[in-house]
Amino acid sequence: MPDYYYGLTNDSVSEGRLIEVEPFPGPSLGEEWQPKTRLSPQVPYGLTTQDIADAGGLAAMMKWDFELLGRRIMEDERCAGSGLAAYFVKAALDRGIALETGVSAEGLIGDGTRIIGVRAVKDGEEIFIKASKGVVIAVSSYERNQKLEKTLGNQLDPESMLFSAIDGSNIRLAGPFGAKIARVPEISMAGFAVPGEETDEGLQVWRSAMPIIGLPHHIVVNSTGKRFGNEGFYRSFYYQTDVIDGVNQTHPNFPCWIVIDSQAREKYAFVSIMPGQDWPKGFGVVADTIEELAAKAGIDSRGLVETVARFNENAEKGVDPDFHRGEQPWGAWMTGDKTHKPNANLGPIVKGPFYAVKMSRMGATGIPAAGLKIDRNAMSLAGTSSRSPASMPRAIRWARMESGAVMQSGVSNARGMTYGWLAGRHAAGSPSDLLEGEAARMHVQ
Repeated sequence: MPDYYYGLTNDSVSEGRLIEVEPFPGPSLGEEWQPKTRLSPQVPYGLTTQDIADAGGLAAMMKWDFELLGRRIMEDERCAGSGLAAYFVKAALDRGIALETGVSAEGLIGDGTRIIGVRAVKDGEEIFIKASKGVVIAVSSYERNQKLEKTLGNQLDPESMLFSAIDGSNIRLAGPFGAKIARVPEISMAGFAVPGEETDEGLQVWRSAMPIIGLPHHIVVNSTGKRFGNEGFYRSFYYQTDVIDGVNQTHPNFPCWIVIDSQAREKYAFVSIMPGQDWPKGFGVVADTIEELAAKAGIDSRGLVETVARFNENAEKGVDPDFHRGEQPWGAWMTGDKTHKPNANLGPIVKGPFYAVKMSRMGATGIPAAGLKIDRNAMSLAGTSSRSPASMPRAIRWARMESGAVMQSGVSNARGMTYGWLAGRHAAGSPSDLLEGEAARMHVQ
């Protein structure tokens, strides 16, 4: 996989930065823990990224090795994030580290100087856990907590892709002790839900549109029927959904619609809807003409007709003078069809019936814009509260301070692993400033 900005900056590379785990054997977790570790409803956890790339990428789903996929699922061999999580659980079990499920951490306990434990509830009873070195708050986002989502986040009407426990435990636990919160600009991820899809908790599965909207024969338009960004490069495109019109105080690009034709349906999966599979009833709108499609969807008809005509003319030539879609290698690799010529991301929308799917919610992914502010050792920094102890709880889910032009997807996992390691070293008496001192001495020698 190339870096996001490969071809646009000398500091980028064409491949090699993305790392993933080897397939994990689920049965090695044992009878107790094998069923307790989650499997993702969002990604095909039976295939590695390399398996998918070797078969032609996300666009070539019909060419994937479904025999291998089926075997791995039957044998519970886990790839991608499901595999990564399982490796961490196995590492804890192998080291005799006690793991508990069904326990709710209700609060931290301080002695006025430091954090000394956790108050929790298990099976309806309150329990207390003593901490000799500190407490590591290793949680994710706050997006299932609507109050925090509305006050800390800035996504428009978000719907979480994750399970119900992602409710801002980090802020709830550390906040009473004066922990500082920091935030960076947030990128919205417009998405949709396919009727009938549910998680293991019975929640609606919310899908990101990112993998499909850059495919040939796909465009995204606003209510005026106009395209507003490069659909093949989400790092640029999704910021456009947040734009505010200062004149009328509206979001002109939200909600928005994915518009495709029957060529797209014949060649590509619409996330979980395969070519040849019936289009789910009540999912978006379907029409024989672009004009009829616009009327059914509530899109300006004249605007959509003009947009499709201009897009088609340029797509036939393999160019996008409006938003430069298909010019970046990452876009072709991640959201394009490598076999489609002359441009992996561009194909005309000409064959009816036509389809439009409204994106009226944002798909929150557990990578928040706000979190606990920490130091280099993953120590949460206290504010001015009189209750603030000198030694605050260590935190893995902190405020991510990098934003914008990052190197590659998955950096959130790298952050978690890096700061988990730093927190562990600090608790063991080897903080990162000692590492810096050792490195400096080695450099001098």
